[in-house]
Amino acid sequence: MKKKLLYSVLILLLVSFVLAAYNAFNGNPVSKQLSKKALEHYLADRYPEKNLRIDEGIYNFKFAEYTFEVTDIGDRERSDPYLFSLKGFVKPEVSADRIYEENLNGPLMERLGSEAGKEIKTFLSKSINSVAGVDVYLEVLKGKIEDDVKWEKNINLEGPMQIHILLDAANADRESVYNTSKKIQRLLNKEGYDYEYVSINANIFHGEDVKDEDIGYVKYSTSFEKHTDIKLRDAEEENQ
Repeated sequence: MKKKLLYSVLILLLVSFVLAAYNAFNGNPVSKQLSKKALEHYLADRYPEKNLRIDEGIYNFKFAEYTFEVTDIGDRERSDPYLFSLKGFVKPEVSADRIYEENLNGPLMERLGSEAGKEIKTFLSKSINSVAGVDVYLEVLKGKIEDDVKWEKNINLEGPMQIHILLDAANADRESVYNTSKKIQRLLNKEGYDYEYVSINANIFHGEDVKDEDIGYVKYSTSFEKHTDIKLRDAEEENQ
């Protein structure tokens, strides 16, 4: 009796392992259907003016997501489908929207991002002398903003911007980078910048191990969202 029970348990474990492995590489019909339903709701909500049809859907095991082809039936000039990706097996959410991506105003985004980066660097440098550079990524749809518009904080973007800040790590340690990140968060919030995410690299620019002094190498890194309660453990030491 005990042997039969043991065999049953082993068989159950084996079957579970096989199903889990299959699901990891091929997905499963239930998750695929949930993803398709989530995409239907997303398209109806986001593009009610378009006549869109969801076609082929495949599972990408590398990114653990479902990718669907979506055809704009009302657009006779376009023959290629749009690609949409969704992540999450229980509650899938759209992670890539090719209609949205193709309608982004790349040149304007690049110019406004550059202007925003320069402004933020100037602003932060008044209180933090280790700021070496600031890069900003933001999104603007074609036709939403005039191409000659100048950067300002209350400009009508498609969402909060993402900021990457480069610090000079000379004479810095993990705790000082942590304190600086908290100060940066406080200053950005006080000044009213609408951002989603800030990543920080504290680099060493001079020394025997530095091959390119314009880039240096990362000594410490950290990141935070607008309302994150930053902890010391969030500042990580690199290249140890």
